Amino acid sequence: MLKKLTEFLLTFSAYFFPSEEQLAPPQPEDYFMIVEEARQEWQSAKERFDQISDPDLIDHAIYDLEAAERRYVYLLKKAKEEGVKLYSAADEGGG
Repeated sequence: MLKKLTEFLLTFSAYFFPSEEQLAPPQPEDYFMIVEEARQEWQSAKERFDQISDPDLIDHAIYDLEAAERRYVYLLKKAKEEGVKLYSAADEGGG
């Protein structure tokens, strides 16, 4: 009985708390979606910063903008390290 309970608890905990070995590595499509979401968040932070008129909110807007930019740059770097090509040559050339 104790053995079955232990097996159940191990299975239960592995399901809800998977270890890093159990997690599937991100696919190129996943990287693209994550990086694109970060880029959109950065663009939104830029727009919010440009629209701020209350001096009390400037520091917060700057913090949000810098955090979004750093997250975007980090994710681009991480994708590059993994060898994921996020953009085509036409995107890089502006055409």
